[in-house]
Amino acid sequence: MKKILMNKLLLLPMFLFLAAFASASTAFAENMQEIRDTKQALMAGKLVVKGEATADQTLPVGQRKLMAMRGAKVIALREIAEVIDGVVVSGESTVANMSAQSDIVRSSVQGLVKGAQIVKEDYDQLSGIATVWVAVSMRGVDGLLPSLLPQAIQALPTAPSYQPTPEQARVAVVNYDGLILDVREQAFRPALINRVLSQSGDVVYDPAKVAQNILVERGAAEYTNDVGKAKALLSERGSTNPVVIKASGLVKSTDVQIGKDDATAIYASNQAKNFLEGAKVVFVLK
Repeated sequence: MKKILMNKLLLLPMFLFLAAFASASTAFAENMQEIRDTKQALMAGKLVVKGEATADQTLPVGQRKLMAMRGAKVIALREIAEVIDGVVVSGESTVANMSAQSDIVRSSVQGLVKGAQIVKEDYDQLSGIATVWVAVSMRGVDGLLPSLLPQAIQALPTAPSYQPTPEQARVAVVNYDGLILDVREQAFRPALINRVLSQSGDVVYDPAKVAQNILVERGAAEYTNDVGKAKALLSERGSTNPVVIKASGLVKSTDVQIGKDDATAIYASNQAKNFLEGAKVVFVLK
């Protein structure tokens, strides 16, 4: 009797673990959220969409589930292709625009869709509905940003780099080592490429000058909704004294304009710290 009781006591934690796991799995399925727009994707680091499908109810139960899951995956991949096409590149341009003009971009997008990762599968026995969530990373070797940024940068309209006079730069020297752009008061659109311009249209921050390995790893900038979070993100990259600048305007909704004094201070600090080439730039969104 004692041995039986002991075995039951030993099995109890396992039963509790399995029950907790099942509960957590159900909660995960219920809490899985789609991430479909550029802003959310850049903040979360990935695009996530779901596909749903059912199968012929006259099929055997096992085959019905298999067919429904296959259908849901096909629909999810079709959805992720449409979402990728709608991602803002810069200005008024989207990935779809670039794909129409470039075989390289088109093949890159097709590769991203084929490589989309299944992050969750679910099947409701009662309704016969299968649901599949797929995701595409924004960063990393197989992500959206490194796949499209080289071509996107080449397609940008050329503009002169911001260049203050030596005297202006000397006076403006500050020990900044990172840049935070507060765009919460502007109708700003996050994109694969967001530049920073002076009031005269000269480029203060040009993603084309960021090191290629950094573009692959983390893109041209990061995005958050809080200045404190922005500082924390830059701190992870070694920045201890970032400057926080409020945008004074926009160009085509994706390029941020800043005042002359701010532009000169950024230029002068970057001459010493090279933080722009390291993409130590964060946009704070509303």
